[in-house]
Amino acid sequence: MGWLVFVVAISLLAGCALLFADERIEQAVGWFNRQVFHLDPKLYAVRVPAGLALIIAGGWLFSVARAFASLWYLGVSGAVVIAIGALYVFLPDWLGGLTSAADQLLISTDELILNARKNMGVALIVSALYMFIVLVAA
Repeated sequence: MGWLVFVVAISLLAGCALLFADERIEQAVGWFNRQVFHLDPKLYAVRVPAGLALIIAGGWLFSVARAFASLWYLGVSGAVVIAIGALYVFLPDWLGGLTSAADQLLISTDELILNARKNMGVALIVSALYMFIVLVAA
């Protein structure tokens, strides 16, 4: 029962934070969106061993999928991992182009979340109050 009180408190605090902390949330979003390090140059230095490891892992996934028919999705995953491993080994420049294309922002999830934060805050506060009422009644 103690864990449920903890969940109620966290839900209530998070709901209040989402509902009332405008500029602090935007500052936190800016802090969390900063780039820590760039992975591509570090990965390019070990691209052949990484590609071979991915090909081996993909082959293993594919073999497990062949052994167990109910795990067919592992075959699909294995094929994707093998393809990415082959790109690392044989076409690293093309993979860099894919990375550049994937880095472009299509939809700003920050804007979606910040626009929905008040609704989510109200939902968290209402759910916390409901859980508190259920706890008191029990």
